[in-house]
Amino acid sequence: MRIKETLLAGAIILVSATGLSAQSSAVSGTVFQSNNGGPVSPLPGAAVYRSDFSATTQTDLKGRFELPAGGSDTVIVSFVGFNADTVIVGSKQDLQITLFAGTVLNTVEVEAAKESYFISRLDPIKTEVVTRDELHKAACCNLSESFETSNTVSAVTTDAVTGNRQIEMLGLSGVYTQIQRENLPQLRGLITHSGLSQIPGTWIEKIRIGKGVGSVVNGFESISGQIDIQLRAPFGPEKMQLNAYSNMRGRNELNFFRDIRIGKKWSTLTMLHGSFMNASWDRNGDGFMDNPDSRQWNAENRWQFIGKRMEAQFGFHALQEEKTSGTTAALNMSDASKSWIYNNEVSRGDAFFKLGILYPGHEFKSLAVLGNGFLYRQNTNLGNRQYLADWQSLSTQIIYQNYIASDSRFSFKTGINVLYDAVNEIFDANDFGRRESNIGGYFEHTFKTGIFTLINGFRLDYNNLYGWFFIPRLHAKFDLGEHFTFRLAGGKGRRTANVISENTGYLASSRQLQIESTQNLKSSAYGLLPELAWNYGGGLVYQYKWGRREGSLSADAWYTSFDRQTVVDLDYSPQKLLIYNLDGASTALSSQFDWTQAAGRAFTLRLSYKYTQSKTQFKTGNLFRPFVPFHRALFNLGWKARKDKWLADLTINYQGEKRLPGSSSNPAEYQMRRRSPDFALINMQLTRNIKNVALYAGVENLFDFRQLTQIVAAENPQSIWFDASYIWGPTLGRVIYVGMRWQLDAGLR
Repeated sequence: MRIKETLLAGAIILVSATGLSAQSSAVSGTVFQSNNGGPVSPLPGAAVYRSDFSATTQTDLKGRFELPAGGSDTVIVSFVGFNADTVIVGSKQDLQITLFAGTVLNTVEVEAAKESYFISRLDPIKTEVVTRDELHKAACCNLSESFETSNTVSAVTTDAVTGNRQIEMLGLSGVYTQIQRENLPQLRGLITHSGLSQIPGTWIEKIRIGKGVGSVVNGFESISGQIDIQLRAPFGPEKMQLNAYSNMRGRNELNFFRDIRIGKKWSTLTMLHGSFMNASWDRNGDGFMDNPDSRQWNAENRWQFIGKRMEAQFGFHALQEEKTSGTTAALNMSDASKSWIYNNEVSRGDAFFKLGILYPGHEFKSLAVLGNGFLYRQNTNLGNRQYLADWQSLSTQIIYQNYIASDSRFSFKTGINVLYDAVNEIFDANDFGRRESNIGGYFEHTFKTGIFTLINGFRLDYNNLYGWFFIPRLHAKFDLGEHFTFRLAGGKGRRTANVISENTGYLASSRQLQIESTQNLKSSAYGLLPELAWNYGGGLVYQYKWGRREGSLSADAWYTSFDRQTVVDLDYSPQKLLIYNLDGASTALSSQFDWTQAAGRAFTLRLSYKYTQSKTQFKTGNLFRPFVPFHRALFNLGWKARKDKWLADLTINYQGEKRLPGSSSNPAEYQMRRRSPDFALINMQLTRNIKNVALYAGVENLFDFRQLTQIVAAENPQSIWFDASYIWGPTLGRVIYVGMRWQLDAGLR
C-alpha cells in the first residue's frame, strides 16, 4: 500500500518541520529530593507546571524537565509526600529545585501506596507496567502465567495435548507482538510460543506492555504491540531469594537466585529454576492426560559493571525441558492400537551483552552496543509424526543518541542492527530449512515540550530473501492540563512467519499440513511472502484524586490492517491445516476501557472491559478469527493490612463466546459446536509476610470450570477425525497451591 506509506511519511516530515520551527527558548531544570535533611538526589516523576497550566510536564529518570516559553512566569513543582515549591523564573532558564519531605506529626502514621500495575506517565508510547509486586498476586510460575491480572494481554492454551500457551493482543495471535528482554530480541523465531513457559516468573522484575507498533529502534517485527521483560539484575535490592511452590495437580517448582558484589563496580547474579510434574491426570475420562507431565531446569548467570563513563552487562543462559502427554499409561497397556503419545525434548543456550559509553557533561549523549544469540534444538513426536528443529540466531545493534544543536527539546537516536537466523526444520520428512539475514538502519527524532511529545522514525532494511523494505512509525503524546494525557500512534510492521513451530498445537491432530507456496521454497520461508501490516490507534488517560486516594480512567482503540498475511486456515477442512498467502482483507479492531481506584487505605480496585472484532478472508469467506473472544472483562480487588503483614487478592476473568473452526463435514458424533460458551474464572490468593519470609496460598479456577469435551475422536486417535486443537476453555480445572518466598535484603551483605 504505497499510499499509506506516502501519507505517513509525509506526516512525519510535516510534524518534524512544525516542531523545528517552534520557539528556541525554554525553561529547563532539575528537581532534587531530600528526606529529613538527608542526601540530595534526583527526583523522577515530579509534576512541573506553570501556574496558569499553559504547560505541564514531569521529571525524567534523572530529575530533568523542560517547559516551553510563554504563559505564566511562576513554576510549581510537586510530588506526593514532599512539600510543593513555587519558583519565579525571571531571567533563569535552568532551575535547580529541591523538594523536602513533608512534616509528619508523631501521632500520625503516613503510608504511601506503591502502584504494582500502572500506566507510565512519562512514556510517549502508551505503556502498561506490571511490577514484581503485581506478579506476586498470583502463582506466576512462568511468563505465560504472568498476565492473570491484565486485560490487555491474554494467555490461552493452544490444544489439549502439548500444554503450550500463546498470548493474544489487540485481537491477534501473540506472534504479532514483539517480545523482548531488556530491549533485546527474546521470544521470536522458533520459540515464539514455547518460550513463554521457559522464563520463570520469579526471575521477572518488571514487564512493560506497549500497544501498537513500537519504536523503530527496537526493530521491525512489532505489529500489535511490544512486551519488554526486565529480569532481575545484579546490584539489585535483594541479596538472595528462595521460592518454593507446589500445587494439588502434582506440579512442584523451586527457584533460587544469589547476587554477589565484587568490589564497588562489579556484581554477578546467578538464577536457578527447576520444575517437575508427574501426575497423569485424566479428569474427564477420555483416555488422554489433561496436562503433560514435564521436567525443566533453567539456569542463568549475568554480570554487570558500572563505571564513571562506561556500563556493561553480559550473561549466559541454559535450559533443558521434556514434556510427555497423550493417552494414559493404563489405556496404552490395555489397547496399544489406541495409543497416541506426545513427547517434546528441548535444549537451549543463550548469551547476551550490553556496552554503554557515557559522555561526561552531556546527560543524553551516549553510544551503546548490544547483542544476543540463541542455540536451540527441539525433537517432537506428535503421534506418528515427528518434528525436528535446529535454530541458531544472532542479533547485534549499535545505538547512538544525542540532542540536536544542544537543545534538549530536540533529540535523536540512530544506528544499525543485524539479525541472522539459520533455521533447520524437518516435519514428516519434509525439509523446510532456510538461512535468513537482515541488515538495517534507522533514524528516530523526538521533539518534546512541556505539554507535547512527538516521536517520528523510519527504518530501511535489506533482507536476503525478500529484498528492501521501508518501515515508518509515528507516536505523539499530549498532556491536556494536569490530569489528561492523550496519545496517538501509527506505523508499519513486518515479520517472517514460522508456520510449523507457531502452529504445533493444531498439528496435535490428524490434520495434514498443506502449504500453498507462491515463492521458490529454497529462496524464501516455506515458499510464502513475509507479513506486512499497518496499525493505528490511540487513547486518553485521566488521572485524578478522589479525596486523598488516586485513581485513573483509560480508554483506547486500535485498528490493524494487513497488506500481506500468512493465513492459517482451519475451516477449509477439519482434516487439513491449510496455510497460504492472504488474498483479500484481514483486519482487527480492539477497544479497551480501564478504571483503577484506591479505595480507602487498604483496598485497590481495577475494572477492565475489552471488545474485539478480528476478521480474515479465508477460502470459505470473510470470517471472524477462531478462538478470539468478542468480549473480555476483568475485576481485580486487592487488600493489604498495615505494613503489608497480610495481602489478599481476588481476580475474576470473564471471556465471551468465541467462534470455533468449522466441523460440519465430520460425522455427527465428531462435530464440535460452532461457538464456545462464555465463562468466568475466579482466582484468589492470601499472603502472610513475616519479616523476610512470605507464605502464600491460593486457588485458581475456584469453581472448577472445565471444557469437558476436549478432543474429537479421543477413543480412536488413529482415525482421520482425531483433533485435540478445539480448545476454548480450561482443561485442568481447579488448582489449589501453596508457596514460600524467603529473601535476604542487600543491606544484609
